[in-house]
Amino acid sequence: MTGTGQVPPVAAWRKKVQAALAIAIGLAVVTLGFFFLYLYLNNSRDIAAYDSASTCASINDAVDGRSCRYEGQARVLGTSRPVRLQVQVAFDSLPGRTFTASFVVANEPDTTALKVGGTVAAELWNGKVTRLAGKTSDDDPGLDTTTPFLITAWISVVLGLIVIVLGALLARVAWRRT
Repeated sequence: MTGTGQVPPVAAWRKKVQAALAIAIGLAVVTLGFFFLYLYLNNSRDIAAYDSASTCASINDAVDGRSCRYEGQARVLGTSRPVRLQVQVAFDSLPGRTFTASFVVANEPDTTALKVGGTVAAELWNGKVTRLAGKTSDDDPGLDTTTPFLITAWISVVLGLIVIVLGALLARVAWRRT
């Protein structure tokens, strides 16, 4: 500050940059909040579609859509464990098409049921194996938790809006003529 009551040019420029950065950060946080809201809505839609899905008349319906689930026997083509147990299966009614199901360690099917060449009970929904040998795979929407996405979305939007308001107040002060 000088004795004339005016803000030095460097300090005025710095306040303008701070205001612009605060507004930009606030907008980025609000955008992130809307992204988490999108994830919440998308997962909620999948869970609702899976829960309301009826039994498919044909296996092709379960490959092409979310409105039904196909339950039948799948042939085990192979298993591997790069990090999680992965089982590759095929349905005889879909020649040339294979599916991979992966499982967390705590929810793995009994390995004796997964003999290569053998058959196991499987459920197919939305082109994914959701259950195999009585266990839910990682593709089962019932395993998704949506609440953290909703909480994160609300927190991000509220905090982002607060930062935008504070940035706007900073901008008002920075651009005020004295």
